[in-house]
Amino acid sequence: MSTTLLVGVPGEDPERRITVDGGPLRIGRDPLCGIVLDDSRASREHLELSYRAGRWYLRDLASRNGTFVNGQQVHELELTGACAVRLGNAVDGPVLTFRPDGLPAPPPTVTDSRQPGLLTEVRPSRYEPAAEPPSGARFALGRTPSASYRATDRIRIGRAPDNDIVLDDLLVSRYHADLVRDGSGFRVVDLGTRNGTYVNGRQVEHAVLYADDLLSFGHHQMVFDGATLHDYVDAGRVSLRAEGLWVMVGARNLLSGVSFDLDECSLLAVVGPSGAGKSTLLGALTGNRPAQSGTVRYQDRDLYAEYADLRHRIGLVPQDDILHRQLTVRRALRYAAGLRFGADVTPAERDQRIDEVLGQLALTAHADQRIDTLSGGQRKRTSVALELLTEPSLLFLDEPTSGLDPALDRDVMQGLRELADRGRTVVVVTHSPLHLSVCDRVLVLAAGGKVAYFGPPDRLLEFFGAADYADVFTAVAAEPDVWAAQFAATRPAAKAASPTERPATVAPPPRQGWWQQMAILTRRTVAVTLADRLYAALSLGLPVGLAALLHVVPGSDGLGLPAGEPGRSTEAAELLVILVIGAVFIGLAGGIREFVGEGAIYRRERAVGMAPGAYLSAKLSVFAVLNALQATLFVLLGTIGRSGPREALVLGLPLVELIVVIWLTTLAATVLGLLVSVYVSTSEQTMPVLVGLVMAQLVLCGGLFAVVERPGIEQLSWLAPARWGYAAAAATVDLRGIMLKPSTDALWTHTIGAWSWAMAVLAGQTILLTAAVRWALRRHEPALQSRRNRR
Repeated sequence: MSTTLLVGVPGEDPERRITVDGGPLRIGRDPLCGIVLDDSRASREHLELSYRAGRWYLRDLASRNGTFVNGQQVHELELTGACAVRLGNAVDGPVLTFRPDGLPAPPPTVTDSRQPGLLTEVRPSRYEPAAEPPSGARFALGRTPSASYRATDRIRIGRAPDNDIVLDDLLVSRYHADLVRDGSGFRVVDLGTRNGTYVNGRQVEHAVLYADDLLSFGHHQMVFDGATLHDYVDAGRVSLRAEGLWVMVGARNLLSGVSFDLDECSLLAVVGPSGAGKSTLLGALTGNRPAQSGTVRYQDRDLYAEYADLRHRIGLVPQDDILHRQLTVRRALRYAAGLRFGADVTPAERDQRIDEVLGQLALTAHADQRIDTLSGGQRKRTSVALELLTEPSLLFLDEPTSGLDPALDRDVMQGLRELADRGRTVVVVTHSPLHLSVCDRVLVLAAGGKVAYFGPPDRLLEFFGAADYADVFTAVAAEPDVWAAQFAATRPAAKAASPTERPATVAPPPRQGWWQQMAILTRRTVAVTLADRLYAALSLGLPVGLAALLHVVPGSDGLGLPAGEPGRSTEAAELLVILVIGAVFIGLAGGIREFVGEGAIYRRERAVGMAPGAYLSAKLSVFAVLNALQATLFVLLGTIGRSGPREALVLGLPLVELIVVIWLTTLAATVLGLLVSVYVSTSEQTMPVLVGLVMAQLVLCGGLFAVVERPGIEQLSWLAPARWGYAAAAATVDLRGIMLKPSTDALWTHTIGAWSWAMAVLAGQTILLTAAVRWALRRHEPALQSRRNRR
């Protein structure tokens, strides 16, 4: 293949010479494009020309009016020979010609749809493209397939170049599915893919195919007419329709029959006073929290019924940042891409997609900058970049301009306008009316989730008879029912849907490897911890500081038996109290801040398929290592210059045995902190809980005063990890043989049985607390949120 390509541009002579060294080149109306076309039918950024793996490719950038070859719309071309391409119109759009250097120019018009040297987005290989699209398939009505393939005895579909049908889509596995003919007809067999194979919106491992069935592989939707597969690529041009959406909590309506119809490639702003149901509507439209009645239609497909398939094409940017601010932009996107793409997507492929998204959002210059040093608008664009990794067709944003100054507000809204112009449908919930003029439609919600207005922004003030947007908010807040009724009177009469109970539609998680997810999440947790230098320093400084407190305890005998008369002291008991309660404090301080700081990140990643078990296991793996290091520092530095325990019971070395006890106590407290972190909603709420738990552990550990033989107190102490940690440490030290007044606590006996029992209970508490954390994480899953809303 030639490394030089000649491009014929309308109105220019001679042809332009494009070389490999030039990098990807964009073609469109924008003056910043490499090839500028002065034609209204071309989008601002219409095409991208690139050279990959020794081949030239031409890719449509979700243009508004499309790209055509031989009258058929195409989305990506591999330029192996001379060809002519029309932009914006299949009949009279401007023509660009492409040919590798050394080949003759193509004829002015191309009529043979099987011209040698031209391959469409999915290469038919030995399969002949069908002449006509299927008839009778509801989905295919009004649409033109990008390619069609005759079915034979076996067809393999996937991303790898040796498949029979090659789909250039990172949501498609390298070897995704087989279409097989057997005695009963044709069936499709999923090859254990990450994102699944879907038939009529339902995920399948294998299924018999019938005429007019709809198969989905990533962004590719194929209609099977009994003999031929017709491919319709979801390139972003989709419409959205809400039909009678109702959401109730008790007797209160959060949404009251919301209906609207949004054209493809439109920007919709949802506005209204606080409490009007804007976020509830967003949850219903995205499928994260389905409405109790009503329907959301994604390009005429029922989102709730086919959510398992369609959720991959929906991007959601919540109000809170969904990236770890301690990481650089590129590193954060790499971890996100690792979770969202399959294991067979190579790092080079992920990096290429990241670079494309950074370029689209003008973030390339900030790729290696920490997110917490970006401006508010740049941080919001970074959150958008995360969602664009999987090329969603529908993009939803919840309050993206919250807290931004007017200039950044304008920049964010202009960026969303550009995303819509490039071929996506964008819905933004906002309190700011400053730049509604860039939107195609505005939806005003009144209290109770009633629609008070839906239409173009230039008619909004006229409808309300208002001088400015502040008057609109005032009117809607004062008389929600009046304005909702007035708007309803302007709409065609529609049959209202009653708010009856309906089950939530929840998709199964994608089948990405559990271990792979855990490895990615573990690396990310380590990276975030190390990137937060203050937290990393405090994590190691805390055991050092607490170790210093051990040296405040008077005496020099340490944890050993005093040499002089009477041969007993209180020093060992006092040291163990500080060691065990210090371990509890270290663990709680680390775990209690963890989830509350990244709850929004967890919820979004869970919605796109992250396994909760992998997330929790990654956290515990990192904390287990960190707690081991903290416990080692704490014990070694705290006992310097003092005697250690005389003999070990189980592990051979008494100091090692004590470190293991303190480590397991710290780990149990860490998991307890994680449990609290899942339930609190703000970091401010963690401080009183932290203080209360530490004080409770101090009282119930048994080292401050005796808890045995005190009804109620003794039984309550069994629930405290500090009780068992102190007992195991006391058994190692032989505290009953050292104390001035020996305790009657049998758990402190210097025997293997006592030590093993205390450690077994402590380990069991850690396991039970881990299970409780996993259960608590369910409250942050979309399905459970939906059920709570119904109640």
